[in-house]
Parts: sequence; C-alpha cells; structure tokens
Amino acid sequence: MQDKLEFVGFIIFLKLFKILPYSLAEKLLAKIFVWGGYYLGIRRRVAEQNLQMVYPEMSNQQRKKILKKMYYHLGITSAETYLANFKKLVSKTSFKGKENIEKALSLQKGVIITTGHFGNWELAGRVMALHWPMSVVIKKQHNKYFNDYTNKIREQGGMKIIYKKRALRGILKYLKQNYLVCLLIDQNARKNGMKMDFLGKPASVFIGAAKISIKTQAPIVPAVIIRKHDGSHSICYEEPIFPTNYQNNMTDIKKYTKEINSSLENYINQYPEQWFWVHRRWREPNRARR
Repeated sequence: MQDKLEFVGFIIFLKLFKILPYSLAEKLLAKIFVWGGYYLGIRRRVAEQNLQMVYPEMSNQQRKKILKKMYYHLGITSAETYLANFKKLVSKTSFKGKENIEKALSLQKGVIITTGHFGNWELAGRVMALHWPMSVVIKKQHNKYFNDYTNKIREQGGMKIIYKKRALRGILKYLKQNYLVCLLIDQNARKNGMKMDFLGKPASVFIGAAKISIKTQAPIVPAVIIRKHDGSHSICYEEPIFPTNYQNNMTDIKKYTKEINSSLENYINQYPEQWFWVHRRWREPNRARR
C-alpha cells in the first residue's frame, strides 16, 4: 500500500510540473535537487567524502562547486527523463565514434557497451535503441510501480530490459542475436567484485564485462553521454576493445577490467560534475572476493 501511495504522490508531482513550460519546470526541478541535496544534505556527506578522497589537491570551494553542479545536473536529468518530449531530446543528441559500434557489430558476436552513471545515462540507452538492437542490465527497483513506470520510458526506443539478478542468461541470449548489451560498471561490486583501483583508490570492481567478453569473444565498446553547455548531448563511443589479447584467467581478467575502466575514469576526471558521486563507491573494498 505504501508503495502505491508513494507512486501516486510522484505522479501528482509530475502532473503539476507538466502544467509549466518545460524550460521553467526543468530549472525549477534542478534547483529543488540542489536545495534537497546540497542544502538539506541528502547523501551530501557521502559525495563530499568521495570528492575529497579522489581530489585531495582541490580546495574545498572547488569541490563544493562540483557538488552543487552535480545536484543541478541530476535535477536536469530527472526532468529530461520524466517530463521532456523524447523526440526533442533525440533531436538534440549527437554521436561521436558511431563507426566504432559498426566495426564491433560487424564481427556478429554482439557488443558489450560499458558505461556508468554519467551524464544522462537513461537517455543514452533510449537513443541508442533507435539505431541498433539494444539491451541493458538494470537492478529491479523495490517499488513495483516506479519500476514499471520507468521501464516503460526506457523501452520507448525499443530497448530490452535484463534484470541484474540472474542476468547472465539474458546477456548471452542478446549477444548471440548481435545486440548491444549495456553494462553499468561504476558501482560498488562488494563481495562479487575484484579489489583494484578506481579513480586511483581501492574499490571492489565488477569484472563481469571482461569475463563475458572473453567467454563469448564479444568486443567491448566503452561509451558515455556528455551534457553540453547548450543543453544538447553527445554520446561518445571509444575504439572497440577486443578480447583476443586476453586469456580466461584472473590475471588477464584484471588487466582487461582496468583497460575497460580507464575510459570511464578519464571522462569522470574531465567532467566530474556529471558523475554520480553520491554512491558509496569505495566502501569496504576488502569485501571483494578476489
């Protein structure tokens, strides 16, 4: 019952915002996120600790600026996801390195897209699904109503959903059909990961992308979506990484994972305000199994 009431409240909130012109609703929602996140302190302490650990050379003022921009960015992302006209968003989204996807798909092994909670990651998948067969691995939300509502938005462009629990079967199925399979690799893997550095600090890192790539010989294309100053988006695809240089052993899997992660790390360092710093990314790295 509580889940349903929360969802009804959310829908009423959206309907009120949809009365407003979109540009005003977007700015208002972004300011609400800054107010709630930065000034009320929702997950602020976690984000501050993360930023201080990764960028100790920065002044407090510089880190505060990144933090405020991050909350503002998350507000814009939410507005784009739940309030914006999808066709207008598509018209403002460009590709960089599209040929890298075509090159990887030409092998007919499927392609593993590795990315993170960066830019408007929700928009990236929806737009990509308009151009190629596309699936994404996600964690099922606790609230069924939110989960179903958000998945309908994700599926607008034809994207297929694979739930994280028992995801391997779905991943292998879609790779065999020469799909793009998107994996978000930037969160804490806890006991399921391998201990290695992420952004220069020890973390439990997911190694599934490397293991599946070696097993299936599907190439990996690291990708991110970047929000530009004019409000448009650019989806950037790096050169494919082919598994042919790696063997199915833990030493090679670790090397492969480091190569995969380095692309995302570079983008985070370049656009720190567009990454999801509120996640407990570096919590208990020693829980990693390996």
